[in-house]
Formats: sequence, C-alpha cells, structure tokens
Amino acid sequence: MRRALSWALAVLAAVALMTAVVAAYADREVFDADAFAAHAEEALRQPAVSAEVARRLTDAAIRAEPDLVAIRPLVVSVAEGVVRSSAFGALVRGAVRDVHRSAFDADATTVTLTVADVGLLLADALDSLRPDLAARIPDTLRVALTDRTAGVPLDVAQTAQDVHRLGWIALVVALVLAAAAIAVGGAAPRVRAGGAEGAGGAGAGAGGAGDAGGAGRAGQAGGARRDVALRLGVSVGAVAGLTAIAATLAPHVVTGDRAARAVLDVWLEPLAARCWIIFGAALLLTTAAASLWRPPPLDAVWARVRGGAARMPPPLRAFGAIALGIVALAEPSVVLRVLVMAAGAVAVLWGTTELLRQVSPGAPVGRRRVALRPVVVGVGVLLVVGAATAYALSGGAEPVKAGRCNGEAALCAKPLDQVAFLGTHNSMSADGEPGWLFPAQNAGITQQLDDGVRSLLIDTHYGFQTPRGVATDLERDSKSREKVVSELGEAFVETAQRLRARIGFTGDEPREIFLCHAFCEVGATKAIDALRGVHEWLVAHPEEVLILSIEDDTDAQDTARLIRDSGLIREVYTGPAKPPWPTLQQLIERNQRVLVLIENEPGDEPWMHRQDAVTQETPYHFATAAELAAPDSCQEHRGGDAGSLLLVNHWVDTSPAPRRTIAREVNARAFLTERLERCRRERGLLPTVVAVDFYRDGDALGTVRELNR
Repeated sequence: MRRALSWALAVLAAVALMTAVVAAYADREVFDADAFAAHAEEALRQPAVSAEVARRLTDAAIRAEPDLVAIRPLVVSVAEGVVRSSAFGALVRGAVRDVHRSAFDADATTVTLTVADVGLLLADALDSLRPDLAARIPDTLRVALTDRTAGVPLDVAQTAQDVHRLGWIALVVALVLAAAAIAVGGAAPRVRAGGAEGAGGAGAGAGGAGDAGGAGRAGQAGGARRDVALRLGVSVGAVAGLTAIAATLAPHVVTGDRAARAVLDVWLEPLAARCWIIFGAALLLTTAAASLWRPPPLDAVWARVRGGAARMPPPLRAFGAIALGIVALAEPSVVLRVLVMAAGAVAVLWGTTELLRQVSPGAPVGRRRVALRPVVVGVGVLLVVGAATAYALSGGAEPVKAGRCNGEAALCAKPLDQVAFLGTHNSMSADGEPGWLFPAQNAGITQQLDDGVRSLLIDTHYGFQTPRGVATDLERDSKSREKVVSELGEAFVETAQRLRARIGFTGDEPREIFLCHAFCEVGATKAIDALRGVHEWLVAHPEEVLILSIEDDTDAQDTARLIRDSGLIREVYTGPAKPPWPTLQQLIERNQRVLVLIENEPGDEPWMHRQDAVTQETPYHFATAAELAAPDSCQEHRGGDAGSLLLVNHWVDTSPAPRRTIAREVNARAFLTERLERCRRERGLLPTVVAVDFYRDGDALGTVRELNR
C-alpha cells in the first residue's frame, strides 16, 4: 500500500513540476512583449513563413499598383528578399510588440498584426529593376499578417496573471508532493524481532544478532530511499518526455499548412528543449540511484539490447528497419538531432556510471566515518537535476540579434551613456540643400546619416511658405521673434518684416513648421519632410541608434504632432532618460532607437525629454579656435552637473556664415581629441554627443570612433 501511494505521489509531483515549467515558459516567452517579438522575427527566417509573407506583400503591392501584376513573379522574388532582410525584421518586431501590448487591453476584441512602411523597402528593392513602377508604390504600403477577431474581450492581461500564479502554485505543489512521496516511501518497513533471543541465544549470540538486525534495517532503509529516488526520477522523466514529444509533434499534427507549422515549430521547439533537458536530468537521477545499488556495465546493457533484437521475429525486424528508414528519409534533420542527443545522453550516463562505480555503498552501515566520495557524487547529481529544472523554469538565454550597433559589434553591449555619437550642429543647414544660405554642414541630413552622423541638432520654427521662400513667423508673441531679437536686435526684425513682401508673403499663407536657424528667410526645410526622411532612413537601417536634439521654437503639442505625423514616433525611445540606460542592442531589439531631447518645452509626452535634465553641456559660443582650446572650454553650462549624458559643443561661431577653414582646424584629430579627453576628465563623463560644424572637414568621425574603442 505504501509503495503504491508513493508511486501515485511521485507521478502527481512530476505532473505539477511540468505544469510549472510550461507556465513559466508561457509567462516569459508568450506574455513578455520583447520575447514574443523576438520569436515572431525568428519565424520570418523559416522558408515557408517568408514565402507566405512575401505573397501577402506582393498582393498588397499589386492592390496599390495594379500594373505590377504583369511582373508578379519578379515582385514575389523581390518581396522574398525584402522579407528576409534585417530591416523588415525590425519592422515586424516593432509591429508585434505594439500588437502584443494592445492585446493586454481588457476591452480588446481584435488582434491585427499590420506591418507599416514596407512600401519603402519594396520600392527600394524594385527600383533597380523597374524604377517606373517602383516610384508608384506608396511609401505608406502596409501588409496584414494576422487578423483575428475574438468576438469577446480578450483579457490577455488577466490570463497572464493567472498563468504567472499557476506557475508558482504548481511549483509549490510539486515540492510538497515530492516530499510526501519521500515521507511515505522512504521509511524502511518494520522488521519484527525473530526467535533468536527467545531461543535462548547467549549474550554474544544475542549481540551478534542485534548487530545483524541493525545492519539489515539500515540496508532496508537505504533500499527504500533508493526506491523513492527511482520513482521520482522515472515519474519526472516519463512526464517530461511525453511533454517534449507532444511539443515536438504538435506542429505536424495540429495543422497541415507549412507556414503555420513553421511558426509553431519556432514557438514550441524551445519548450520541447526544456522538457528534454528535464528528461535527461531525471534519467541521470534514475541511473544514479540504480547505480549506487548496482552500477550497470555498459557492455552488459548492449548485450541485452542485441539479445532482444535477435529474439524478435525476422518480419518484425524488417518492418522496423523500413519504418526507421522512411522516417530518416522524411525528416533527416530530426533523426540526426535525435541520434546526436541520444549519443550525448549515453555518454553522460556512461560517464556517470563509471564515476558512481567508484562508490561502494554495499558495505554495512555502522559507526564509521562517512565516505567523502559518495557525498560529493550525490551533491553533484542533485546540482545537475536542480540546474536542469532551474533552466527549464527560466526564460533561457535572451535572444540576441546578430550584427552591428551603430556600425560596430563592440557597441552592442554598451549602455547608451557609454557610447559617443558624432553630432551635427544645425544639421538642416547644409551645402547643396535648396534655399540655404550660410550652410553649417557639408551635406543634407540623410547623407549625414549615411556618412556616420548619429546625432542631429535641429531648430524648429513656425513659418509661411511663399512663392520665393519661407517667411518666419515674427508676430509679437512668437518664440522666433524673441530669438531673433535677442541675437540681432529689434531693428533687424522690423526691417525683416518690411522686406518679407519681396518673397511673396501676403499674410494669408497657412502656418507650418520649418527647420530654420532663427531666420527662415535665409534657409528653411519643411520639418515634416526632414523627419520623415530620418524615419525612412531608420527603417532601412534597423541597427542604428540616434539622438535627436530639438531647439524648439514651437509649442510642445505641435512638436509632438510633428514627430507622430512623420512616422518617427515608431522609433522613439519611451523609457526613462536616466541611468541605468539600456544598451544599444536593447534599444535595437525594442525598435526604440531615437532618444528625443527638447530644449524648451517637452510638454507631457513621456518620450520628449527636457534636454538640460538629461544632458550636461559645455559652452557653445566660441569666437576663435583659441577660445575652443582654452582650459575653460569644458566648464559647466546648461544642465549643470545633474545629467548623465554629456554634450560637447565643438564649433567656432562666425555668424552669419560658418567657415570651413576653421572647421577643418578644430575638427582635426589632434585638436578634437585633446579637447574631448580634457572634457572627459573635468566632467567625469564620456562625451555622448560631439557636435561639430562641417563634419566632413578634419577627422571628426574617426576621432569619435576612436573614442568608442
């Protein structure tokens, strides 16, 4: 009776343990947005999945541009390349993370996974083949990957809480049941005293009989404990093995669709691996318990296997060989994986058996010192089993995206405040950009990003588009007027207002946001176009992280709307702007790759951070290169010493026209390195943003790269 009850408790403990493992896997891999998105991106690498997504992308493109139907096979081929690209993977990762969060809305009844901005990638890939048709694919093209309507609120948040509780409850129940199994089956059966004493044995004989009885009872107790270990090991191994087999075969049983099967494989294979690990650990425990009693020789086991095969009827052996051959031909990778895992398990078991063969537990248990070797081996076995279960209950290793972060693999593991970013002062004021006088940079914003610039310092102003330029909003209450008055005086503003009529300003034009340097009449770029260009660049470069500093002469609500309407909102960093900062790899995995800093009015948006609360800064007004090299050029300025980032302003102000010859001098490696190292020593921070004029002159990019090594 005690034996049967102990078996029942052991089986129930194993079931509870596997319930805890499955619940922990769901909690960490399904209900966590980042892990969920990582699995979704991994599924894209499966050929069947990428082919299905490419087909949907092609259908969406043909709906948007029907003439593409004439070259559908070509579009399908291009789409497959797009789907396998890291840029598309980043888009999917962000879309999956968003829909995962939306599913936690208690009122949500629909889960729709739609990937935006794929038109940019498809048009770019198709441009070299059919530029006429590529130009007609809308940038806003979207592809829907799933659309499931539940009809009732999904209430995923409540389900996640229930699963989390279930995991802990199941783990506690498993431990209690295991303890009960040990308590019930671990005690030796009572042995009634024999007739040795009643038969009139002598004192010496009685003493010998007592010693023998004590040794027998100790041996029975040891055997009972081994039996309990065997029951627990067999039970856990059997339940873990059945769970692993179910997780492995489920994709092939649940659906016949290749894409759906591949997706299920991605999700269930890690669970199956955890179950196989527990199975192996349980098998090790069982073998260890048996080996402590009688170590099984490997040659004897092999002889039994061969003998059993020889006793089988020849037709049965033949059919078995045919079945194994068919399975090997149909699923060679699966068979190979099973064989390799079986070989590894045999090697571990054989090594464990040989180790345990050195232990001699058969000696009578008396008043002697406990041998050290059996204790060490037993502790080792417990550590192996415990480690396997702990790994299975954990989320496993975090998924790591292969590649580079801001061009360097070594930067991926660094937090944002330990990385230097080359920045451009007045990034929008660029040589070759339409309408710009007095440029401060060699090329436009997109080209700057292509060249390695990773921080943009821009100014936003209200203005009015006229037939011959942009007129600044210089009304009495405008921030732009205050800025121009402070720099150039009230008389200049009044003169500028009288001259605006010459560029066609009537006062009836709609007010818009432009990137200007105080006075839009000498240069302006429509802000929505510039930021949309940054967003499109980020879509095509999914492993780049940027810092965007905005000197905002616009209202906070309008600045936020500008970022939303440009699409850049999909890449903004939404976490806290303070230590501990996330690593570049984490920002890339989350697709939160733009830190937005606002100089004046951050408003209420949590992703718009006040710059002087986040960033310490050096002075920014230097009239000569000598002033820039002076000892006090690194002293505190805006932001004091409270911020965790450091902005080093490194240019000479020769307003209204910046001078390339001076930029070439101060951007030279020796000059720039000396100042950056001095600021680093004085401020106790690595320069986060190194802002320069004419970034191509000198060696600013090379100096910043050296700073990151």
